[in-house]
Amino acid sequence: MGTQAEQQLKLRIDTWREAFNDETTGILKTVNDLLWNYAAFRTAIRIVLLANKDRREKPPINQMMFDLIASGYWSSLLLGVRRLLDKGHLKGDHGVYSIRAVLNDIKACRAKLSRRVYVEVLRDCRYDLSKLEEEQREALKAANGKAVWGDPALTQSQTAHQHFDFLSGISGDKRSPNDLISEDIFERLENRLVALNSISDHVSSHLAHAGNRESRQDKLLDEFDIRDSREALKELVQVAHLVGVWFANEGGAGLATYIGNQFEGLDYPLVSPEDMPDLEENWEATRRDVDSWQIKATDL
Repeated sequence: MGTQAEQQLKLRIDTWREAFNDETTGILKTVNDLLWNYAAFRTAIRIVLLANKDRREKPPINQMMFDLIASGYWSSLLLGVRRLLDKGHLKGDHGVYSIRAVLNDIKACRAKLSRRVYVEVLRDCRYDLSKLEEEQREALKAANGKAVWGDPALTQSQTAHQHFDFLSGISGDKRSPNDLISEDIFERLENRLVALNSISDHVSSHLAHAGNRESRQDKLLDEFDIRDSREALKELVQVAHLVGVWFANEGGAGLATYIGNQFEGLDYPLVSPEDMPDLEENWEATRRDVDSWQIKATDL
């Protein structure tokens, strides 16, 4: 590979990493946000179950507030899944940071992404394991029985080669610098994403756009519940992890550890009995305000 071609490939690899690490719309941020909201919503469901169990003499948790929480959760979940499945291009004025966009860009580079390029350029490792192993043996010999740190370059190179063994479908004893990633890898990853396309179709016609009757046809998510949410997130976490580890040196999306107590305040009532009249007045004030929005044709 020429210097210019290698530089262009490096820029594309940097974009793959950026797609994962961007702090605003990056893949890892989107996945981590979805996981946090999933755990929070499961907590809300648990609160309702506990309320129904332990407060039989009192009304259960307020339905209006729970409906608001549920509506927000499902909208954010479905929109987040659609973002990760977006079929847009990775670069350009309308580029997107989605798992599919990264995968498609990697696939477009397949012919250039040989084993040597993968190890040396993408993974930033030394290619020749035999030299690294020889250097390790010499270091151990020179230590003369004393404790000595192993060279991380050897482990990193071994890992990169092992990953490419799987990606190429070629065993370690038959490695060649010109090995390429098997097209089957891209097909298997895409098939995982295709299984979630019904969510994207639903979001496009029901949430992102106000689809008419024809555009909504056969795009309703029937009986989609928290169990389906779990399976969709599990699929996305797994695919994002594999693509991130293999091609962006990134992985490990998971449920964040909250610094503090995420349940703080839940053991107190939201509103004291003496404040209920204030809520009623606030509701009626909102009603009066909305009623005042009426318009006559002559006011246009």
